[in-house]
Amino acid sequence: MNSGIKKLIGANMDIDFSNINFGNSQCPWNIEDKTNEHKCALKNISICKYFCGIQYLDSVMCSYPHENLSVLQQDEIDRQMK
Repeated sequence: MNSGIKKLIGANMDIDFSNINFGNSQCPWNIEDKTNEHKCALKNISICKYFCGIQYLDSVMCSYPHENLSVLQQDEIDRQMK
């Protein structure tokens, strides 16, 4: 990794696609379930099982319909997962 970049773990953030003014993407899981319940990450609660991270500047990496741990390589995961 570039020495000018730090990986900060444990941020509290809400990530979803509820504001169409910021882009035209929609959660593929919500589309399939015909709902708006699913969130990529919800502050102090959870991270979606399809969430694979954020790419600069603000693109969500999503693996739906395959769970994130089934598609990510070990070197793409920053801690031990159970």
